[in-house]
Amino acid sequence: MEQKKQNPKAEDETQVVSRRIQRISLHITPIPRPLHDHDSNLGLLPCARREKLEVETEKLSVYMRGKYRDIQEKIYEYFNARPELQTPVEILKDEHRELCWRQMYGLIREAGIRPLKYVVEEPAKYFAIVEAVGAVDISLGIKLGVQYSLWGGSVINLGTKKHKDKYFEKIDSLEYPGCFAMTELHHGSNVQGIQTVATFDPITDEFTINTPNDGAIKWWIGNAAVHGKFASVFAKLMLPTHDAKGVSDMGVHAFIVPLRDLKSHQALPGIEIHDCGHKVGLNGVDNGALRFTSVRIPRDNLLNRFGDVSRDGKYTSSLPTINKRFAATLGELVGGRVGLAYSSVGVLKIANTIAIRYSLLRQQFGPPKQPEISILDYQSQQHKLMPMLASTYAFHFATVYLVEIYSQMKMTHNEQLVGDVHALSAGIKAYVTSYTAKSLSVCREACGGHGYAAVNRFGTLRNDHDIFQTFEGDNTVLLQQVAADLLKQYKEKFQGGTLAVTWNYLRESMNTYLSQPNPVTSRWEGAEHLQDPKFQLDAFRYRTSRLLQSAAVRLRKHSKTLGGFGAWNRCLNHLLTLAESHIESVILAKFIEAVEKCPDASSQAALKLVCDLYALNRIWNDIGTYRNVDYVAPNKAKAIHKLTDYLSFQVRNIAKELVDAFDLPDHVTRAPIAMQSEAYAQYKHHVGF
Repeated sequence: MEQKKQNPKAEDETQVVSRRIQRISLHITPIPRPLHDHDSNLGLLPCARREKLEVETEKLSVYMRGKYRDIQEKIYEYFNARPELQTPVEILKDEHRELCWRQMYGLIREAGIRPLKYVVEEPAKYFAIVEAVGAVDISLGIKLGVQYSLWGGSVINLGTKKHKDKYFEKIDSLEYPGCFAMTELHHGSNVQGIQTVATFDPITDEFTINTPNDGAIKWWIGNAAVHGKFASVFAKLMLPTHDAKGVSDMGVHAFIVPLRDLKSHQALPGIEIHDCGHKVGLNGVDNGALRFTSVRIPRDNLLNRFGDVSRDGKYTSSLPTINKRFAATLGELVGGRVGLAYSSVGVLKIANTIAIRYSLLRQQFGPPKQPEISILDYQSQQHKLMPMLASTYAFHFATVYLVEIYSQMKMTHNEQLVGDVHALSAGIKAYVTSYTAKSLSVCREACGGHGYAAVNRFGTLRNDHDIFQTFEGDNTVLLQQVAADLLKQYKEKFQGGTLAVTWNYLRESMNTYLSQPNPVTSRWEGAEHLQDPKFQLDAFRYRTSRLLQSAAVRLRKHSKTLGGFGAWNRCLNHLLTLAESHIESVILAKFIEAVEKCPDASSQAALKLVCDLYALNRIWNDIGTYRNVDYVAPNKAKAIHKLTDYLSFQVRNIAKELVDAFDLPDHVTRAPIAMQSEAYAQYKHHVGF
């Protein structure tokens, strides 16, 4: 009895110290355990065994990289063999711009990579080229994208045969370097609000391009400051009329405008070109500003696929309204978003590779009188990097799918597919680039002080990638487009309409949500159930359906007092969460499909493990939402948390194989960066020891 009444504070000091050491040891080397002592299923699951999975890296890499591995290897080998074309750690803006031009010129003229035909014929191959080039230097990837996807793509996609015949070969060979002049100083996201005008002159059969005020100056135009000779200029097409107005606004159209003399490279009359200067990142890209003063171009320079002007000044179009023509024009330019999402995943792969290889080699602390342990054995490091690695794999398969349906859209011009690609590219671009931007900082932090050295690329990757969240559509604006499409589909469902392919799951999921708000499965805790793809996908889709239904109710309520615009603004954060939830559902669905289709058993087991971690980590991160509606009971929430920890540990055991499967060359990753062994020698060489 006296022992039971003893004050804990009076415990022997050595026992307290011993207990603390034991707790710290458990943190350093966490022991994975089943969710419950009575749960024997966990030990039977291939993805949950305590022993390390055997992963054949080569087979996984082949499955990941697909049929475009060869052309990526050709690009890597070209730059590896030419160290003078590799971007140094320290380089001035003007030198970087010239190096970037030499890199692109060498790739096209020496290595024989001709991207423009793939923009049209085989977009998946074009995006694979851009990913590989961007791994060498993101500035080079963006400059290549401006030349071929934006400048070349606008001529091909918005023009007609006469434009392709005249410009295709010279754009492809870099004889005609060009720009994509859409953004203005006062208008970026709101393209319909741009103010540059192109007025038709029926006497001379020309258009006159004018910048009416400073706000209409074309701004942030890639390739404009130094190298561009032409630009696709987006402007309001104005036709003369005989009424009081004098002109008629036919909406935004694109025009080919020569910028510089082909021989002297001097700016042509009426064109002012200014340098946007040093930027936070991407300083290998020469962004400039363009002002036009009575610049005359032939009528044939109108890119006239969706609207044309005859010799006598009459306007014709197969599309009846300005809005439809505008939508068709932007729809043809959606490839830029697809490419950015795909390239962003490439950046995330590089960051993962560097951070994980470093974390495997770097050793700090350990149990008393024992060797120091790898920092990736710390649970905190696993929580930083393993869900990120899982997300990288998830994003890879999602963007591969996006590229596939984009390619189908380009081949078939199916209207339904056009709508799907527009919404999905907006959502995936926004979601992936935002995630990558945050993850780059996490990777830098995970590598401690060594991660701060410029040679280890995190600073450059972070600064260069940051603008991915803004160009080709501001992420917040893009997510609103996704939310608007979801609400449109929601309305269609209850009016008996046909749902688009991308949104088909909403029909069943909404029915489940409305009829069964508290599923019986909320208390199932077994690992087999939690690792069941159906449970995972149902949970993601249930959350989206709930957010969609509640958003529709709130908008209807606030519209009565605030009007449509005010109601939208009042519910904006709700709508952004809805859009992100939907995109996460699509990403998981495509990951699950990729796991099921994997032909190699060892690769499939590894991918299943990674997919489970991605799904359960996302559910756990939003567990409050599921608990609020009792979709997940308290004990089930605990089980999800424990299993997520366990899966992180298991993924850590194959982390090296998973990043090796990205198959990135050493001159791209500059990894590992640990201050030891061979890596230390590499590090000393870079810093000049």
